[in-house]
Amino acid sequence: MKIKIEKRVSLTPRDLFLLMELYRNVVLSFPQVCRKVFLGKAKSTVLNRLGKLEGMGFLERWRVPVLDSKQPGPGIFVVFSITRKGIAALSARHLGQSFRQKPIRVHGYGIYHDVLLVDVMDALRVKFPGAAVTNGRLWGQNVAVASVNPDAVLELPGGKERWAVELECTAKSEKRYREIVLRYRLQSVFDRVLYVTDRDEVVQKLARILERKPSALGADAPTEKFLLLPRSDLVSKNKTNQQEKEINA
Repeated sequence: MKIKIEKRVSLTPRDLFLLMELYRNVVLSFPQVCRKVFLGKAKSTVLNRLGKLEGMGFLERWRVPVLDSKQPGPGIFVVFSITRKGIAALSARHLGQSFRQKPIRVHGYGIYHDVLLVDVMDALRVKFPGAAVTNGRLWGQNVAVASVNPDAVLELPGGKERWAVELECTAKSEKRYREIVLRYRLQSVFDRVLYVTDRDEVVQKLARILERKPSALGADAPTEKFLLLPRSDLVSKNKTNQQEKEINA
């Protein structure tokens, strides 16, 4: 009688790097996984490895319907996130680093925003060399700031300043913006608030609340509290289009 021996697949350094990227970014789309971890590798190679890691329980695949897809019928947007087992694997190999045990919950309605946020954070690291850029949901777990919940936190080199980063893909109500602006004005945790958006409606609402347009990010506005940076100036349209092309791929 032959006994079938199950072959155990061990995690490679690249697998661990992928899990760390998933942990730090909360979610990654397939193009982002390829760019960050499998640069230059064939699509079949990437899909095969992702499938194995998913089968072993280290990561999870999310298929989110996109009803406003340009393709006929609803589209499907695919992203990946880390699991409890994946976080445990990172904790076992980075004993001096603190990890949250439970993965951050993924919400279907915010997937596209979260994916774009990854590109924005990467671009901010390039724009501010040496700065630490952290997903807001990870940063908030170690700092008690109940009044504000930024999308990301940018900390300039040497601890000079800490900025809250707000990525606005759709416009909130003016009442909601008024509440957020007031909370940022009352707290002392963040030196600046950087709004990243291409929506003119967002800019106009902030302008009415601030009684002037948020200052454009640049050397001529080093002391302004509320700053504005067009998303298209920070993240190339090619990356945004790449995310959209993944729908129904």
